[in-house]
Amino acid sequence: MDIDTGEGLTHPLMRWLAGVGEQIEGAVECPTLSLPLREYESALREIAVCEARLASLRSSLTRQAELNEVRKLTGAANTAGWVQQVTRMGRREASVSVRLAKALDQTIQATGSALSEGEISLGQAQVIERAIRRLPNDVDAAVRAEAEAFLLDSAQALDTDDLDKAGKHLYEVIAPEDAERRIGKQLEEHERRARESRTLSFGPVRDGMGTMFLRLDVPTLAILQALLDPLARPRPTGPDGPDLRSSERRYADAFAELLALAQAAASAPTRGSISPRLTVTMNHDDLANKLGYGTLNSVLTDSGPAHLQVKTQAGPDGSGSDERSGGSGGHALIGYRITGPPLSATLVRQLACDAEIIPVVLGGDGAVLDLGRGTRLFTYSQRHALAERDGYFGHFPECRRPEKWIEAHHIQHWVDGGATDLNNGVLLCQHHHTVIHTKGWTVRMGDDGHPEYIPPPWVDPYQNVIRPNDTTLIRR
Repeated sequence: MDIDTGEGLTHPLMRWLAGVGEQIEGAVECPTLSLPLREYESALREIAVCEARLASLRSSLTRQAELNEVRKLTGAANTAGWVQQVTRMGRREASVSVRLAKALDQTIQATGSALSEGEISLGQAQVIERAIRRLPNDVDAAVRAEAEAFLLDSAQALDTDDLDKAGKHLYEVIAPEDAERRIGKQLEEHERRARESRTLSFGPVRDGMGTMFLRLDVPTLAILQALLDPLARPRPTGPDGPDLRSSERRYADAFAELLALAQAAASAPTRGSISPRLTVTMNHDDLANKLGYGTLNSVLTDSGPAHLQVKTQAGPDGSGSDERSGGSGGHALIGYRITGPPLSATLVRQLACDAEIIPVVLGGDGAVLDLGRGTRLFTYSQRHALAERDGYFGHFPECRRPEKWIEAHHIQHWVDGGATDLNNGVLLCQHHHTVIHTKGWTVRMGDDGHPEYIPPPWVDPYQNVIRPNDTTLIRR
Protein backbone atom coordinates (compact mmCIF):
# COMPACT_ATOMS: atom_id res chain seq x y z
CA MET A 1 0.00 0.00 0.00
CA ASP A 2 1.41 3.38 -0.97
CA ILE A 3 1.73 5.64 2.06
CA ASP A 4 4.09 8.20 0.56
CA THR A 5 2.87 11.60 1.66
CA GLY A 6 4.96 13.58 -0.76
CA GLU A 7 3.41 16.45 -2.71
CA GLY A 8 0.83 15.25 -5.20
CA LEU A 9 0.07 12.02 -3.32
CA THR A 10 -2.70 11.38 -0.78
CA HIS A 11 -2.32 9.13 2.22
CA PRO A 12 -4.69 6.14 2.15
CA LEU A 13 -6.23 7.26 5.44
CA MET A 14 -7.26 10.56 3.90
CA ARG A 15 -8.76 8.79 0.87
CA TRP A 16 -10.61 6.41 3.17
CA LEU A 17 -11.95 9.28 5.31
CA ALA A 18 -13.11 11.06 2.17
CA GLY A 19 -14.99 7.94 1.15
CA VAL A 20 -16.52 7.60 4.62
CA GLY A 21 -17.58 11.23 4.45
CA GLU A 22 -19.37 10.60 1.16
CA GLN A 23 -21.09 7.53 2.61
CA ILE A 24 -22.20 9.45 5.69
CA GLU A 25 -23.48 12.30 3.54
CA GLY A 26 -25.57 9.81 1.61
CA ALA A 27 -26.92 8.30 4.82
CA VAL A 28 -27.79 11.73 6.23
CA GLU A 29 -29.68 12.63 3.06
CA CYS A 30 -31.58 9.35 3.12
CA PRO A 31 -35.10 9.92 4.53
CA THR A 32 -35.76 8.08 7.80
CA LEU A 33 -39.53 8.45 7.57
CA SER A 34 -39.81 5.37 5.37
CA LEU A 35 -37.61 3.18 7.59
CA PRO A 36 -39.66 0.24 8.93
CA LEU A 37 -40.18 0.41 12.66
CA ARG A 38 -38.65 -3.02 13.16
CA GLU A 39 -35.34 -1.71 11.75
CA TYR A 40 -34.96 1.32 14.00
CA GLU A 41 -33.08 -0.66 16.65
CA SER A 42 -30.69 -2.19 14.12
CA ALA A 43 -30.01 1.19 12.55
CA LEU A 44 -29.26 2.78 15.90
CA ARG A 45 -26.94 -0.08 16.88
CA GLU A 46 -25.03 0.26 13.59
CA ILE A 47 -24.62 3.99 14.16
CA ALA A 48 -23.30 3.29 17.68
CA VAL A 49 -20.78 0.81 16.27
CA CYS A 50 -19.62 3.33 13.66
CA GLU A 51 -19.25 6.02 16.32
CA ALA A 52 -17.16 3.67 18.49
CA ARG A 53 -14.86 2.66 15.63
CA LEU A 54 -14.38 6.27 14.55
CA ALA A 55 -13.64 7.17 18.19
CA SER A 56 -11.01 4.42 18.22
CA LEU A 57 -9.46 5.87 15.08
CA ARG A 58 -9.43 9.33 16.58
CA SER A 59 -7.77 8.03 19.75
CA SER A 60 -5.11 6.26 17.68
CA LEU A 61 -4.45 9.41 15.66
CA THR A 62 -4.34 11.53 18.83
CA ARG A 63 -1.80 9.19 20.41
CA GLN A 64 0.40 9.24 17.32
CA ALA A 65 0.17 13.04 17.20
CA GLU A 66 1.39 13.18 20.78
CA LEU A 67 4.33 10.89 20.05
CA ASN A 68 5.26 12.93 16.96
CA GLU A 69 4.79 16.24 18.82
CA VAL A 70 2.46 17.59 16.15
CA ARG A 71 1.47 20.34 18.58
CA LYS A 72 4.68 22.15 17.75
CA LEU A 73 3.37 22.86 14.24
CA THR A 74 0.70 25.16 15.71
CA GLY A 75 2.47 26.37 18.84
CA ALA A 76 0.03 24.62 21.19
CA ALA A 77 1.30 24.18 24.74
CA ASN A 78 0.46 20.46 24.77
CA THR A 79 -1.36 17.80 22.81
CA ALA A 80 -4.65 18.54 24.59
CA GLY A 81 -4.36 22.16 23.48
CA TRP A 82 -3.75 21.03 19.90
CA VAL A 83 -6.78 18.71 20.01
CA GLN A 84 -8.86 21.57 21.42
CA GLN A 85 -7.78 23.84 18.55
CA VAL A 86 -8.51 21.28 15.86
CA THR A 87 -11.76 19.78 17.15
CA ARG A 88 -13.15 22.74 19.16
CA MET A 89 -13.56 20.48 22.18
CA GLY A 90 -13.66 21.97 25.63
CA ARG A 91 -10.46 21.97 27.63
CA ARG A 92 -11.53 19.15 29.93
CA GLU A 93 -12.89 17.03 27.10
CA ALA A 94 -9.66 17.42 25.14
CA SER A 95 -7.56 16.43 28.17
CA VAL A 96 -9.71 13.34 28.74
CA SER A 97 -9.33 12.43 25.05
CA VAL A 98 -5.53 12.60 25.19
CA ARG A 99 -5.37 10.64 28.45
CA LEU A 100 -7.63 7.91 27.05
CA ALA A 101 -5.56 7.67 23.86
CA LYS A 102 -2.41 7.11 25.91
CA ALA A 103 -4.08 4.50 28.13
CA LEU A 104 -5.51 2.57 25.15
CA ASP A 105 -2.00 2.39 23.75
CA GLN A 106 -0.13 1.51 26.94
CA THR A 107 -2.21 0.07 29.79
CA ILE A 108 -5.65 -1.06 28.56
CA GLN A 109 -4.98 -2.45 25.09
CA ALA A 110 -7.86 -4.92 25.40
CA THR A 111 -10.21 -1.98 25.86
CA GLY A 112 -8.70 -0.36 22.77
CA SER A 113 -9.37 -3.49 20.73
CA ALA A 114 -12.96 -3.67 21.96
CA LEU A 115 -13.50 -0.03 21.04
CA SER A 116 -12.03 -0.48 17.56
CA GLU A 117 -14.40 -3.43 17.00
CA GLY A 118 -17.39 -1.40 18.13
CA GLU A 119 -18.05 -3.76 21.05
CA ILE A 120 -18.07 -0.92 23.60
CA SER A 121 -18.84 2.78 23.35
CA LEU A 122 -16.43 5.66 23.83
CA GLY A 123 -18.15 6.47 27.14
CA GLN A 124 -17.65 2.91 28.38
CA ALA A 125 -13.97 3.03 27.37
CA GLN A 126 -13.56 6.23 29.40
CA VAL A 127 -15.20 4.59 32.42
CA ILE A 128 -12.89 1.58 32.19
CA GLU A 129 -9.83 3.82 31.87
CA ARG A 130 -10.91 5.78 34.93
CA ALA A 131 -11.55 2.62 36.95
CA ILE A 132 -8.16 1.10 36.15
CA ARG A 133 -6.35 4.38 36.78
CA ARG A 134 -8.04 4.59 40.17
CA LEU A 135 -6.33 1.41 41.37
CA PRO A 136 -3.28 1.90 43.63
CA ASN A 137 0.16 1.71 42.03
CA ASP A 138 1.09 -1.41 43.99
CA VAL A 139 -1.62 -3.49 42.30
CA ASP A 140 0.25 -5.84 39.96
CA ALA A 141 -0.32 -6.10 36.21
CA ALA A 142 -2.13 -9.44 36.40
CA VAL A 143 -4.78 -8.06 38.77
CA ARG A 144 -5.19 -4.98 36.56
CA ALA A 145 -5.69 -7.21 33.53
CA GLU A 146 -8.33 -9.25 35.40
CA ALA A 147 -10.07 -6.05 36.45
CA GLU A 148 -10.08 -4.77 32.86
CA ALA A 149 -11.46 -8.09 31.60
CA PHE A 150 -14.20 -8.00 34.23
CA LEU A 151 -15.24 -4.48 33.20
CA LEU A 152 -15.16 -5.32 29.49
CA ASP A 153 -17.43 -8.29 30.15
CA SER A 154 -19.73 -6.14 32.30
CA ALA A 155 -19.87 -3.50 29.57
CA GLN A 156 -21.88 -5.88 27.38
CA ALA A 157 -24.80 -5.58 29.79
CA LEU A 158 -24.29 -2.27 31.64
CA ASP A 159 -24.62 1.33 30.52
CA THR A 160 -21.96 3.88 31.43
CA ASP A 161 -23.59 4.85 34.74
CA ASP A 162 -23.88 1.29 36.01
CA LEU A 163 -20.45 0.42 34.63
CA ASP A 164 -19.00 3.32 36.61
CA LYS A 165 -20.61 1.93 39.77
CA ALA A 166 -19.13 -1.47 38.97
CA GLY A 167 -15.70 0.13 38.57
CA LYS A 168 -15.99 1.83 41.96
CA HIS A 169 -17.08 -1.43 43.57
CA LEU A 170 -14.14 -3.21 41.94
CA TYR A 171 -11.81 -0.63 43.43
CA GLU A 172 -13.28 -1.20 46.90
CA VAL A 173 -12.81 -4.99 46.52
CA ILE A 174 -9.24 -4.88 45.21
CA ALA A 175 -7.96 -2.13 47.52
CA PRO A 176 -10.44 -1.69 50.39
CA GLU A 177 -8.15 0.32 52.67
CA ASP A 178 -7.06 2.67 49.92
CA ALA A 179 -10.65 3.00 48.73
CA GLU A 180 -11.89 3.91 52.20
CA ARG A 181 -9.17 6.52 52.60
CA ARG A 182 -9.70 8.04 49.18
CA ILE A 183 -13.48 8.03 49.39
CA GLY A 184 -13.25 9.71 52.79
CA LYS A 185 -11.03 12.44 51.40
CA GLN A 186 -13.30 12.90 48.39
CA LEU A 187 -16.35 13.19 50.62
CA GLU A 188 -14.61 15.76 52.81
CA GLU A 189 -13.75 17.82 49.73
CA HIS A 190 -17.27 17.54 48.33
CA GLU A 191 -18.75 18.56 51.68
CA ARG A 192 -16.41 21.53 51.94
CA ARG A 193 -17.35 22.71 48.46
CA ALA A 194 -21.02 22.23 49.24
CA ARG A 195 -20.78 24.37 52.38
CA GLU A 196 -18.96 27.10 50.47
CA SER A 197 -21.57 26.98 47.70
CA ARG A 198 -24.60 27.58 49.93
CA THR A 199 -26.63 30.45 48.53
CA LEU A 200 -29.85 32.24 49.38
CA SER A 201 -31.30 35.17 47.46
CA PHE A 202 -34.65 36.89 47.13
CA GLY A 203 -36.37 37.56 43.84
CA PRO A 204 -38.91 40.23 42.91
CA VAL A 205 -42.28 40.60 44.61
CA ARG A 206 -45.32 40.57 42.35
CA ASP A 207 -49.02 40.19 43.09
CA GLY A 208 -48.40 39.50 46.75
CA MET A 209 -45.90 36.71 46.11
CA GLY A 210 -42.12 36.70 46.36
CA THR A 211 -39.48 34.19 45.32
CA MET A 212 -36.58 32.81 47.31
CA PHE A 213 -33.70 30.92 45.71
CA LEU A 214 -31.97 28.48 48.04
CA ARG A 215 -29.11 25.98 47.63
CA LEU A 216 -27.96 24.01 50.68
CA ASP A 217 -25.46 21.30 51.48
CA VAL A 218 -26.94 17.89 52.23
CA PRO A 219 -26.72 17.96 56.07
CA THR A 220 -28.37 21.39 56.28
CA LEU A 221 -31.03 20.36 53.79
CA ALA A 222 -31.70 17.22 55.81
CA ILE A 223 -32.13 19.30 58.97
CA LEU A 224 -34.55 21.62 57.19
CA GLN A 225 -36.54 18.70 55.86
CA ALA A 226 -36.64 17.08 59.31
CA LEU A 227 -38.01 20.32 60.76
CA LEU A 228 -40.60 20.71 58.01
CA ASP A 229 -41.85 17.13 57.83
CA PRO A 230 -43.92 17.25 61.06
CA LEU A 231 -45.42 20.59 60.07
CA ALA A 232 -46.16 19.48 56.49
CA ARG A 233 -48.37 16.53 57.36
CA PRO A 234 -51.91 16.68 55.94
CA ARG A 235 -54.34 18.18 58.39
CA PRO A 236 -57.00 15.83 59.78
CA THR A 237 -60.40 16.20 58.20
CA GLY A 238 -62.41 18.76 60.15
CA PRO A 239 -65.48 20.95 59.79
CA ASP A 240 -63.84 22.70 56.87
CA GLY A 241 -63.38 19.44 54.99
CA PRO A 242 -60.31 17.37 54.08
CA ASP A 243 -56.86 18.80 53.51
CA LEU A 244 -56.66 19.21 49.72
CA ARG A 245 -53.31 21.00 49.63
CA SER A 246 -50.64 19.64 47.34
CA SER A 247 -47.38 18.40 48.80
CA GLU A 248 -45.61 21.54 47.58
CA ARG A 249 -48.23 23.77 49.22
CA ARG A 250 -48.01 21.87 52.51
CA TYR A 251 -44.23 22.25 52.63
CA ALA A 252 -44.52 25.96 51.82
CA ASP A 253 -47.05 26.40 54.62
CA ALA A 254 -44.79 24.41 56.93
CA PHE A 255 -41.89 26.71 56.09
CA ALA A 256 -44.00 29.76 56.92
CA GLU A 257 -45.00 28.17 60.23
CA LEU A 258 -41.38 27.32 60.99
CA LEU A 259 -40.40 30.95 60.48
CA ALA A 260 -43.17 32.08 62.83
CA LEU A 261 -41.99 29.62 65.46
CA ALA A 262 -38.41 30.79 65.14
CA GLN A 263 -39.47 34.42 65.38
CA ALA A 264 -41.51 33.84 68.52
CA ALA A 265 -38.89 31.67 70.22
CA ALA A 266 -37.17 33.11 73.28
CA SER A 267 -33.84 32.21 71.69
CA ALA A 268 -34.67 33.77 68.32
CA PRO A 269 -31.72 35.42 66.56
CA THR A 270 -31.32 39.08 67.42
CA ARG A 271 -29.44 42.01 65.97
CA GLY A 272 -28.50 44.85 68.33
CA SER A 273 -30.59 43.17 71.08
CA ILE A 274 -33.68 43.31 68.82
CA SER A 275 -35.63 40.22 67.83
CA PRO A 276 -36.74 39.93 64.19
CA ARG A 277 -39.95 41.86 63.63
CA LEU A 278 -41.90 43.51 60.85
CA THR A 279 -43.03 47.10 60.46
CA VAL A 280 -46.29 48.00 58.75
CA THR A 281 -47.27 51.60 58.06
CA MET A 282 -51.00 52.33 57.89
CA ASN A 283 -53.53 55.01 58.65
CA HIS A 284 -55.10 54.37 62.05
CA ASP A 285 -58.68 55.07 60.98
CA ASP A 286 -58.38 52.81 57.93
CA LEU A 287 -57.01 50.03 60.08
CA ALA A 288 -59.76 50.42 62.65
CA ASN A 289 -62.43 50.36 59.95
CA LYS A 290 -60.80 47.51 57.96
CA LEU A 291 -60.50 49.77 54.93
CA GLY A 292 -57.66 50.63 52.59
CA TYR A 293 -54.25 49.05 52.85
CA GLY A 294 -50.98 49.26 54.71
CA THR A 295 -47.39 49.09 53.58
CA LEU A 296 -44.92 46.45 54.70
CA ASN A 297 -41.65 48.30 55.22
CA SER A 298 -39.20 45.96 53.54
CA VAL A 299 -36.21 46.00 51.22
CA LEU A 300 -37.92 43.42 49.02
CA THR A 301 -39.09 46.32 46.87
CA ASP A 302 -38.00 49.94 46.74
CA SER A 303 -40.67 52.29 45.47
CA GLY A 304 -38.81 55.46 46.36
CA PRO A 305 -38.98 57.99 49.20
CA ALA A 306 -42.11 59.16 50.91
CA HIS A 307 -42.83 61.37 53.89
CA LEU A 308 -43.71 59.76 57.18
CA GLN A 309 -45.28 61.37 60.21
CA VAL A 310 -44.96 59.61 63.56
CA LYS A 311 -46.65 60.60 66.79
CA THR A 312 -44.22 61.56 69.52
CA GLN A 313 -44.79 62.10 73.20
CA ALA A 314 -43.39 64.97 75.15
CA GLY A 315 -41.46 64.08 78.27
CA PRO A 316 -42.14 65.60 81.70
CA ASP A 317 -39.64 68.34 80.93
CA GLY A 318 -40.99 68.94 77.44
CA SER A 319 -38.29 66.89 75.74
CA GLY A 320 -39.29 65.09 72.60
CA SER A 321 -41.13 68.07 71.15
CA ASP A 322 -40.03 70.94 68.94
CA GLU A 323 -41.48 73.56 66.67
CA ARG A 324 -42.67 70.98 64.20
CA SER A 325 -44.60 69.03 66.82
CA GLY A 326 -46.15 71.97 68.56
CA GLY A 327 -44.02 71.77 71.71
CA SER A 328 -46.16 69.19 73.54
CA GLY A 329 -46.05 66.09 71.40
CA GLY A 330 -47.94 65.37 68.23
CA HIS A 331 -46.97 64.55 64.66
CA ALA A 332 -43.34 65.15 63.71
CA LEU A 333 -41.76 64.71 60.32
CA ILE A 334 -38.86 62.34 60.94
CA GLY A 335 -37.80 61.63 57.37
CA TYR A 336 -38.48 59.23 54.55
CA ARG A 337 -39.20 55.53 54.43
CA ILE A 338 -38.72 52.79 51.86
CA THR A 339 -42.17 51.73 50.72
CA GLY A 340 -42.65 48.02 50.26
CA PRO A 341 -45.37 45.55 49.30
CA PRO A 342 -48.95 46.62 50.08
CA LEU A 343 -50.99 44.59 52.58
CA SER A 344 -54.74 44.66 52.99
CA ALA A 345 -56.23 46.10 56.17
CA THR A 346 -57.56 42.66 57.07
CA LEU A 347 -54.13 41.07 56.82
CA VAL A 348 -52.51 43.89 58.79
CA ARG A 349 -55.04 43.40 61.60
CA GLN A 350 -54.32 39.66 61.57
CA LEU A 351 -50.59 40.16 61.67
CA ALA A 352 -50.88 42.72 64.44
CA CYS A 353 -52.70 40.12 66.55
CA ASP A 354 -50.61 37.04 65.76
CA ALA A 355 -47.12 38.26 64.85
CA GLU A 356 -44.36 40.54 66.08
CA ILE A 357 -45.61 43.57 64.18
CA ILE A 358 -44.84 47.22 64.83
CA PRO A 359 -47.64 49.24 63.23
CA VAL A 360 -46.18 52.67 62.52
CA VAL A 361 -48.68 55.45 63.39
CA LEU A 362 -50.97 52.81 64.92
CA GLY A 363 -48.28 52.08 67.48
CA GLY A 364 -47.27 55.71 67.88
CA ASP A 365 -49.67 56.34 70.73
CA GLY A 366 -48.01 53.79 72.98
CA ALA A 367 -44.41 53.91 71.82
CA VAL A 368 -41.94 56.01 73.81
CA LEU A 369 -39.61 57.37 71.17
CA ASP A 370 -37.65 59.95 73.16
CA LEU A 371 -35.81 58.87 76.31
CA GLY A 372 -33.44 60.68 78.60
CA ARG A 373 -29.98 59.60 79.70
CA GLY A 374 -31.45 57.08 82.11
CA THR A 375 -31.41 54.52 79.29
CA ARG A 376 -28.13 53.81 77.49
CA LEU A 377 -29.41 51.54 74.69
CA PHE A 378 -31.89 52.62 72.06
CA THR A 379 -35.20 50.84 72.44
CA TYR A 380 -36.80 48.75 69.78
CA SER A 381 -39.29 51.47 68.92
CA GLN A 382 -36.51 54.05 68.71
CA ARG A 383 -34.47 51.88 66.36
CA HIS A 384 -37.46 51.52 64.08
CA ALA A 385 -38.08 55.24 64.15
CA LEU A 386 -34.43 55.83 63.23
CA ALA A 387 -34.85 53.32 60.41
CA GLU A 388 -37.92 55.18 59.16
CA ARG A 389 -35.94 58.41 59.20
CA ASP A 390 -32.73 57.07 57.69
CA GLY A 391 -34.27 54.77 55.09
CA TYR A 392 -33.85 51.24 56.46
CA PHE A 393 -30.20 51.22 55.46
CA GLY A 394 -26.99 52.36 57.10
CA HIS A 395 -27.00 56.16 57.00
CA PHE A 396 -23.28 56.67 56.37
CA PRO A 397 -22.65 57.98 52.83
CA GLU A 398 -22.92 55.21 50.21
CA CYS A 399 -23.62 52.52 52.83
CA ARG A 400 -26.33 50.03 51.80
CA ARG A 401 -26.27 47.62 54.71
CA PRO A 402 -29.87 46.73 55.70
CA GLU A 403 -31.26 48.06 58.95
CA LYS A 404 -31.34 44.57 60.47
CA TRP A 405 -27.56 44.40 60.28
CA ILE A 406 -26.71 47.84 61.66
CA GLU A 407 -26.34 49.55 65.02
CA ALA A 408 -27.84 52.61 66.69
CA HIS A 409 -25.07 55.13 67.35
CA HIS A 410 -25.17 58.11 69.73
CA ILE A 411 -24.16 61.25 67.86
CA GLN A 412 -23.07 62.74 71.17
CA HIS A 413 -21.72 59.74 73.03
CA TRP A 414 -23.80 58.54 75.95
CA VAL A 415 -20.79 58.71 78.26
CA ASP A 416 -20.36 62.40 77.33
CA GLY A 417 -23.92 63.23 78.28
CA GLY A 418 -25.65 62.39 75.03
CA ALA A 419 -29.33 61.50 75.37
CA THR A 420 -30.77 58.27 74.02
CA ASP A 421 -33.36 59.84 71.78
CA LEU A 422 -34.05 60.31 68.06
CA ASN A 423 -32.31 63.67 67.77
CA ASN A 424 -29.11 62.08 69.03
CA GLY A 425 -29.21 58.79 67.14
CA VAL A 426 -28.14 57.48 63.75
CA LEU A 427 -28.08 53.98 62.27
CA LEU A 428 -24.63 52.82 61.20
CA CYS A 429 -23.27 49.49 60.10
CA GLN A 430 -20.59 47.94 62.28
CA HIS A 431 -17.79 49.07 59.98
CA HIS A 432 -18.91 52.69 59.74
CA HIS A 433 -19.69 52.73 63.45
CA THR A 434 -16.00 51.94 63.99
CA VAL A 435 -15.01 54.58 61.43
CA ILE A 436 -16.89 57.27 63.34
CA HIS A 437 -15.24 56.25 66.60
CA THR A 438 -11.68 55.72 65.37
CA LYS A 439 -11.02 57.29 61.96
CA GLY A 440 -11.52 61.00 62.57
CA TRP A 441 -14.99 61.34 61.03
CA THR A 442 -17.58 63.53 62.75
CA VAL A 443 -21.33 63.02 62.64
CA ARG A 444 -23.76 65.71 63.76
CA MET A 445 -27.45 66.50 63.42
CA GLY A 446 -28.15 68.88 60.55
CA ASP A 447 -30.64 71.73 60.43
CA ASP A 448 -33.03 69.55 58.41
CA GLY A 449 -33.30 66.98 61.20
CA HIS A 450 -31.04 64.45 59.49
CA PRO A 451 -27.49 63.44 60.35
CA GLU A 452 -24.63 64.91 58.31
CA TYR A 453 -20.97 63.98 58.19
CA ILE A 454 -17.65 65.85 58.23
CA PRO A 455 -14.69 63.88 56.88
CA PRO A 456 -11.22 64.15 58.42
CA PRO A 457 -8.75 66.51 56.66
CA TRP A 458 -6.74 63.65 55.20
CA VAL A 459 -9.89 62.53 53.36
CA ASP A 460 -11.05 66.02 52.35
CA PRO A 461 -8.70 68.96 53.10
CA TYR A 462 -11.70 71.32 52.97
CA GLN A 463 -13.82 69.06 55.20
CA ASN A 464 -16.98 69.71 53.21
CA VAL A 465 -20.14 68.56 54.95
CA ILE A 466 -21.71 65.44 53.42
CA ARG A 467 -25.48 65.11 53.67
CA PRO A 468 -26.61 61.65 52.43
CA ASN A 469 -30.28 62.69 52.47
CA ASP A 470 -29.90 65.66 50.13
CA THR A 471 -30.86 63.63 47.04
CA THR A 472 -33.66 61.64 48.64
CA LEU A 473 -35.32 63.69 51.38
CA ILE A 474 -38.40 65.66 50.47
CA ARG A 475 -38.28 68.68 52.73
CA ARG A 476 -41.11 70.79 53.89
